[in-house]
Amino acid sequence: MIRHASPADARAIAQVHISSWQQAYRDLMPADYLNSLGATLARRESFWISSIESGESNVWVAQVNKQVVGWISVGASRDEDAAADNTGEVMALYVEAEHWQTGVGLALWNAGLQFLTEQGFQHLTLWVLARNKRAIRFYRRAGCVEDTGSERTLERGGVKLVEVRYRLPCIRLG
Repeated sequence: MIRHASPADARAIAQVHISSWQQAYRDLMPADYLNSLGATLARRESFWISSIESGESNVWVAQVNKQVVGWISVGASRDEDAAADNTGEVMALYVEAEHWQTGVGLALWNAGLQFLTEQGFQHLTLWVLARNKRAIRFYRRAGCVEDTGSERTLERGGVKLVEVRYRLPCIRLG
């Protein structure tokens, strides 16, 4: 079941965020950094309570057996060069590893696209780690293409990582 998130979901959203990072990025980031993410649970929960209550974040959760197993956050693009083009953004999409390739991610994706379409956005962007092959396959299957030359570097756990921006040229509900 996909539904709009409430502040009561904040802890589950934070837990999914942490555990999915620990699984998805285990070959991309140092193990000690990923293991330390558990200590950030309270801070992340507080962020999501505030963000959802204020309406700052548009978040949907996926539930299986009444447990939150994934979430998506969408809104107006934060990139200056994309915002002027009536472009929405997928800020984050995370699913528990045991629910990968079960349709949960696609259901969340579709909920995010539907919201962006209802808000009048015609295009979509998202950022993904350049070495995150599984996520890139998902986004490519959804019709996204890499924005050539859009790379940016960030650091997590003392490791420099490259992100690339992907774009869905025209949002269409399917």
